[in-house]
Amino acid sequence: LSLYKVYCINSFTTSILRFVPSDEKKKQGCQRENETLIQRRKDQMQPGGTTVSVTVPYRVVDQPLKLMPQDWDRVVAVFVQGPAWQFKGWPWLLPDGSPVDIFAKIKAFHLKYDEVRLDPNVQKWDVTLLELSYHKRHLDRPVFLRFWETLDRYMVKHKSHLRF
Repeated sequence: LSLYKVYCINSFTTSILRFVPSDEKKKQGCQRENETLIQRRKDQMQPGGTTVSVTVPYRVVDQPLKLMPQDWDRVVAVFVQGPAWQFKGWPWLLPDGSPVDIFAKIKAFHLKYDEVRLDPNVQKWDVTLLELSYHKRHLDRPVFLRFWETLDRYMVKHKSHLRF
């Protein structure tokens, strides 16, 4: 069971924040896209202490090898599946095929069910683990909120030139 499909990305952005697996999306008749644009609404603190609601666009791609060289500076996150071959052809890949330099430039996440054994590669890489419970679906929301909080902190530190 693969949790990684572009058509699952709306799980991260809806107000419900409940993960919908790819097989369930297929049953619902959803079409798989190679790319999608999500609009994340978030509150942003303004000078003077007022809060304003802003919408931040995120381009989500399923085929990163189609990115142009100038696009890579704008990549903020990757969902790691486990096998190192996932990163074949990516910039910053080490000669031995190790993606560790990629994770120094792009925030890496691994989404898995808590009942599934963690891939050995993911264990040794600098990857933020997001665990969902297959049976306690009401716990999805805190996991997705942690995803956004972690990504926001990363972007403040490493990608502050981008609008977020």
